[in-house]
Amino acid sequence: MFKKILIANRGEVALRIIRACHQLNIATVAVYAQVEQTSLFVQQADEAYCIGPNTAQSSYLNREAILMAALLSGADAVHPGYGFLAEDALFAKMCAECGLTFIGPQPATIALLADKAAAKTYAHKQGVPVIPGGSALKDEAALRQTAAYLGYPVMLKASFGGGGKGMRVLSSEHELRHQYHLIQEEARQAFLNDAVYLEKYLTSARHIEVQVLQDQAGHLQLLGDRECSLQRNHQKVVEESPAAILTTAERAKLYQLARQLMSGLDYVGLGTLEFLFAEHQFYFLEMNTRLQVEHAVTEMTTGMDLVVTQIEVAAGQLIKSGTKTFKGHAIEVRLNAQAEGGLLATGKLETFRLFTGARVDTGYQEGDQILPYYDALVAKILVKQPTRKKAIEKLQRCLQHVQIKGIGTNLATLTQIMALPNYQANLVDIHFLAHLAGDAQ
Repeated sequence: MFKKILIANRGEVALRIIRACHQLNIATVAVYAQVEQTSLFVQQADEAYCIGPNTAQSSYLNREAILMAALLSGADAVHPGYGFLAEDALFAKMCAECGLTFIGPQPATIALLADKAAAKTYAHKQGVPVIPGGSALKDEAALRQTAAYLGYPVMLKASFGGGGKGMRVLSSEHELRHQYHLIQEEARQAFLNDAVYLEKYLTSARHIEVQVLQDQAGHLQLLGDRECSLQRNHQKVVEESPAAILTTAERAKLYQLARQLMSGLDYVGLGTLEFLFAEHQFYFLEMNTRLQVEHAVTEMTTGMDLVVTQIEVAAGQLIKSGTKTFKGHAIEVRLNAQAEGGLLATGKLETFRLFTGARVDTGYQEGDQILPYYDALVAKILVKQPTRKKAIEKLQRCLQHVQIKGIGTNLATLTQIMALPNYQANLVDIHFLAHLAGDAQ
């Protein structure tokens, strides 16, 4: 087992990893931007190193500074969390070159799956359906030709994207010409790579994913499924486990596709296979080679500690192949700092009290500042009950007790969603929130 793990991340996920490490009696090392020196995750780590002043580019994306901190601290492993460098093949390679275990798959596997266009090509070879579309395209003429072949609307995506960034729905060639360079620049800024690709835009679909875990001997566990269809600007807002829409036969088909995808991969660790589900057909979307933000709903329905297990597998522990049994229904909502127009809200958390009847994962405490440099996530609020209906009812009660002042949030939107008849009846798709807000693209 590892003796000391450096956590190459911040906020809620850094705290989550610290808790898992302490459970395993592993010392922890935090790295932080100077403006976050007093943050909870810095306080709770055994050691902490400053790696830059404020922005993500100058700190949490600074590979060399993070590795220097790891070497100075004597860490023997690096946990990337999610976002930032979690799916950066170069960073994983640099960790190995420094004698550090990167808690995730091998660099070559990350490189294959981080390239969304290459991942689709791989899935197609494995006999898994994919949304019609083009591979990575570097010039505008090729994009226009592919879009004309697919037929509008199309989705323009950053090949190395994630977290809802670097994506646009385009309904005409005029929009493609206008958005192409904007998407490229957004991809370059967020992912250090401006490659893009096109795929057909499905006008009605649901976002379904499978949590997988594989050890160094190739033993594969399927840890249930989730539905993440409720999204705003391609970022998930509500996540559930299991995907209640699926029949027994559809779930069996989904799991078979997951096994087909994993069978051709030299994969070690946690991963999430994401699909779009339309007209009873699954289409492979992408694979995230890391811990997911929404991993906690799977923890609640399987009874597993995914972060502890992830660390154990990275250290060489073996698991049994099979499909994990899940019980009950769990729902997670993301409480985000949100100003008018959906922009990131900044300021001081003057009041920050979350109902104790729910599981709450957060990196903040009352009096903290929400800074303009990072993501909008303030807290994840989760409940589990025997049925989806009871889970919704409990979450409604929990949201009524949330007290937060000093910044704008999406609390009212979350409360509204839980009360909507169509949501309660599970009549949703990936465009549900856009239509609700009247901001469909």
